[in-house]
Amino acid sequence: MRVLLVEDEPFIALDLELLVAGAGHEVVGVAQDTTQALAMARDQRPEAALIDVNLKDGMTGPAICRTLCFDHGVRAAFVTGNDEHVPADRAGALAVVQKPFNDRQVAEVLRLLDGRAA
Repeated sequence: MRVLLVEDEPFIALDLELLVAGAGHEVVGVAQDTTQALAMARDQRPEAALIDVNLKDGMTGPAICRTLCFDHGVRAAFVTGNDEHVPADRAGALAVVQKPFNDRQVAEVLRLLDGRAA
């Protein structure tokens, strides 16, 4: 599965990148803000995305998620330190992973995004 990471904290992004690759998936890019995320979605055509809610350009994760899910057909999950900022409708996301996360949680959400039961 081709996965886009939308995360502005370098160490968290690297950890996610290693976990995604370790689970046998391809990381197609790491975006730090809305502009990068939407450009990478257009250019790289990911199948899935792991999205932080609060990025360098503000609380833009839900808007990014809506665009990726509804306009690009991407299956998404939020990875956030504050799940109170996730909208009630999850903005189209299939799951929410609370930071700090562990390997098992990320593996489960990747299975879910890949269409296999978690």
